[in-house]
Amino acid sequence: MIFLGLIQFLLAFDAATSQMAIVDRLLNVYAKMGFTYREERFLDNLPILDSYDFVIVGAGPGGAVTANRLSENPKWTVLLLEAGIEGNLYTDIPALNIIFGFTNYNWKYVTESQPELMCRGMTNKRCSWPSGKGVGGTTIWNGLMWTRCPASDFDEWEAMGNPGWGYQSMLKNFLKVENVSIPELRDSPYHSTTGPVGVQYPFRTQISDVFMNAGREFGYDWVDYNNPKTPTGFSRTQISARNGRRVDAATAYLLPIKNRQNLHVLKNAFVNRVIIDENTKTATGVEFVKNENTRVVSAKKEVILSAGTFNTPKLLMLSGIGPAEHLKSNGIKVIQDSPAVGQNLQEHISPLTVVTINSSISYNIRKLAPIIMPAFREWVSNGGGILSSNVAEVIGYVKTDPSLSKPDIEMIFSPVSIAADDGILLRRYFGISEETYETTFAPINQRESFTICPLGMYPKSKGEIRLNSSNPVDPPVIITNFLKEPEDVKNMVDAQKLVQKILETESMKKIGARLYDKPVLGCEEFEFGTDEYFECSVRTITMQFHHQCCTARMGPNPEDSVVSPRLRVHGVKNLRVVDASVMPKIPGAHTMSVTYAIAENAADIIKEDWNNEL
Repeated sequence: MIFLGLIQFLLAFDAATSQMAIVDRLLNVYAKMGFTYREERFLDNLPILDSYDFVIVGAGPGGAVTANRLSENPKWTVLLLEAGIEGNLYTDIPALNIIFGFTNYNWKYVTESQPELMCRGMTNKRCSWPSGKGVGGTTIWNGLMWTRCPASDFDEWEAMGNPGWGYQSMLKNFLKVENVSIPELRDSPYHSTTGPVGVQYPFRTQISDVFMNAGREFGYDWVDYNNPKTPTGFSRTQISARNGRRVDAATAYLLPIKNRQNLHVLKNAFVNRVIIDENTKTATGVEFVKNENTRVVSAKKEVILSAGTFNTPKLLMLSGIGPAEHLKSNGIKVIQDSPAVGQNLQEHISPLTVVTINSSISYNIRKLAPIIMPAFREWVSNGGGILSSNVAEVIGYVKTDPSLSKPDIEMIFSPVSIAADDGILLRRYFGISEETYETTFAPINQRESFTICPLGMYPKSKGEIRLNSSNPVDPPVIITNFLKEPEDVKNMVDAQKLVQKILETESMKKIGARLYDKPVLGCEEFEFGTDEYFECSVRTITMQFHHQCCTARMGPNPEDSVVSPRLRVHGVKNLRVVDASVMPKIPGAHTMSVTYAIAENAADIIKEDWNNEL
């Protein structure tokens, strides 16, 4: 009955979508079952020094890795500042990831409205854009998908003027991060069993086997997609988990060293700006707010921004580094005119492709309700069962054109569809408007259905991050420009055609798989299945995947990049960036693993630079 109450709670979700009530309710359920769980692993009242050697802003994978590696030197003191709180037992459950998008673990940013391009069917014609806030960053509650991308993506970074960022360098860092428990991969030279981030397969549903078999019929092998020799093909998803439990950046890199005396981790600390000496253009510390008190902490060696793709450029601009005219228009004194700050925003997008079937092997909330109690007990006892699913169990890397040198579409398979919960939770998480949902998807509420999202791996369209004002509390302005470039539109149309083709395989025919063909609201004038309809569909429901990157891109030229290949901010001393914003171009991968590897590489660079100055 306890978990039936939880399900009823989720079905009555209206009262709890903006606060931590969801987490509180889950913790109460856990306590009533007789289990204990300690959340406060990092002290909230930690005494802070006036100065440290390194001050790092943001405890996502960039900041957590960097803090760990720099504090390996006992002579260096490190302060890691994080605006959010810690994860808890329930963020450790892979299958509950979406729930935490409604809590204060999410910055809850939304894009500017651009209905001529995208998000026409989303709430207020704006896409919601989740971004993690907490000790661990987005790794606390993302989809856990562990993908790297083809080797040539990194070689392209290096060819753009960034020595040390090619595939061989990055492979070394991937191996440093990873601890794979998948038996057939443990002896691979492209995997490691010694790193802090566990990698395994998720729970396996029957319907995921159908998709795997369909991929083989479609002409694709079953592969290890993280092996550079086999970037094309189908596979069960590799996820960042150990024994069925999420491994986030805090679990992997901070908890094992939380008693290290030269490392302080301060949560609930909101950074306003970097303090920069205007005469020498040298970063000297940061200003932050904790418990409504504003204070400054000094950095004797460096300030390192790891605040993420949205907040790193925001902080740079608030600190006087960015496009001069934009800073002036917001009343901010220009310390360094850096036109590339906030530019080059990139993200992977996809249409929402729902498939109906006549077999009872998909999942919805009413099927899960009777089994959730034993499933929870199973997960608590051994990390097994359906709660260890990341709800994206298979990936297929395919080509829209056989002549391409590498895949350009990632098919993400999920055993549930947008209609699995009658529009209560999923449609809100993805930001689909109530009108769009009720008109388009409500007719298949609780029907057997699943999802294939064909993600475009290499978008051409680029957006930007701007300031709302000079007030640090205001969210950034996010202009995506999704689908602005014709190549992206064609790629998304071709991707939907590939989904149609895979549904023609015998494996799919056996379960009566059909593309759900009720026209998306606003696209009724177009014949279903035509190029015009598919374009309208993706412009109306524009899915994105938390893979935002590239807004403080690295490169040798200060005119079109923000940081050097050694991640130093152009024109400002003792200031670096270590997060996904430094990527010069979006990789064909979920960006979590890449960000871990970037941070490992960055830590080596920083150590080398400072050791050379001794």
